[in-house]
Amino acid sequence: MARFMINFLRRMRDRQVVRPWALAGPIVVIMVLLPMLRPLRQPSEMSEHELLYFATTRAIVERGTAALEPHEVVRSAPLIQVGQELYSAQPPVLSMLLAGPYWLMHRSGLSFDDHPVLVPYLLTLLGTALPVAAAAGLLYRMLRLFELRRLWRSALGLAIVLASGLISYGVVLNGHAPAATLILAAAACLIHVALAKKLKRAGGWLALAGLCAALAATLDPAAAVLALLFIPVIPTIPFTLSLRIGGVLLYLIGMVPPIVLHSVLTVPITGDVLPGIFHPELSATLAAPHDGLVETMDWDTQLALEDEDLVSRSMWLVLGRYVNRLLVGLIGDHGIFSHFPVMILGVLGVAAVMHRHWPVVTKTLAAATIIGGTIIVLSYSLSQLAWRDAMFAARWFVVFLPLLAFWAGAWVRKSHSTFAWSAAGVLLLLSTMVSLLGATNPSPRGGFDRYTVVGALRNLVHGTDAHENARIATR
Repeated sequence: MARFMINFLRRMRDRQVVRPWALAGPIVVIMVLLPMLRPLRQPSEMSEHELLYFATTRAIVERGTAALEPHEVVRSAPLIQVGQELYSAQPPVLSMLLAGPYWLMHRSGLSFDDHPVLVPYLLTLLGTALPVAAAAGLLYRMLRLFELRRLWRSALGLAIVLASGLISYGVVLNGHAPAATLILAAAACLIHVALAKKLKRAGGWLALAGLCAALAATLDPAAAVLALLFIPVIPTIPFTLSLRIGGVLLYLIGMVPPIVLHSVLTVPITGDVLPGIFHPELSATLAAPHDGLVETMDWDTQLALEDEDLVSRSMWLVLGRYVNRLLVGLIGDHGIFSHFPVMILGVLGVAAVMHRHWPVVTKTLAAATIIGGTIIVLSYSLSQLAWRDAMFAARWFVVFLPLLAFWAGAWVRKSHSTFAWSAAGVLLLLSTMVSLLGATNPSPRGGFDRYTVVGALRNLVHGTDAHENARIATR
């Protein structure tokens, strides 16, 4: 052991322990986020989703159960009822992970009752802000794939965090932003293995990739699409056949712990591994104060009514409705390109990778990104979910947007005309401005009922109308 430590210290002497360019992006991001975290700026305007995360974390630590009391949540919050117990419909893993830090706070005398701003601030910092800041460092590492200089890697990593909407959701407690960072971490592990010249530790990195991808899926179910699409990337890494098969198995083994944790928390409540949001038959909403709970319409009855309504209408009208929802998700009030036009560079980067002599593993990872993003957009856009619940831009798409923007590195490394660089700069500037505007209030109670950039600007200039939000929330 002593000899190992001596040799380790000798090697460390010749290494650069602190990498300024790698730390520059995370430091800038955390400096932007710290004064903007919701519990500091808007402690009384938390959305239903934030309140549920905090309430569940508190219940786990203080009462030893995830069951909630009606007075702990607001009306219209996504809830499920099992027997006489009331639970959050959100995936429970984030609340359980935050229960550890809150347990330490509670033991130290910091509780929600005594410190109603400080405790949510610290939990938001740990659960969302720090993962978002870490994403800039991960991107710096990942961009080695495109052989960019360190300055370019640091600047581009920071730009992706600021311009992809990730910074917008770094100020409120949610599962989408940390899930996006974990997806980046999984992709970073795969890229590291693909670029590594020595394969001695490849197995550990592949297991870590599976762990990160599965953990992301437990925080945001949409991440499961990318977690599964990463599996075909491993057989394209230039290993021997036995190492490729072993690599897939190690990736799957790494996925086991988060899935087991999620199952332990979810199955006793819903009866299967699907979180409450996938069990509309269990959904419940709060009635007026002190009136108890009101169960929603029976799900089979609701589906029958919807089917009857669809049959009675023209198929062209139905098709037009779905096309309209898809356009809203792409270029409309909650659209990707109407909020973050810099994503065009990410799409161009994927196209460049697919049409150039890039390694097969790089092409497969790029294809997984674009296919996964397409599936996520189609799934949410063609669903029955209300766009108001998408919040700023669309919180549902945050999980893949930073990874899509990462492929802009393939476009940046090529030479372009002055006009092309100028256009790219304009797209980056617009996306960054929109993202920072969204960070002022990404998830108001009741959501946005108009183009979210206009809505966020209106809330920033005139202040959030609490009475209007309350009225919307009761609809």
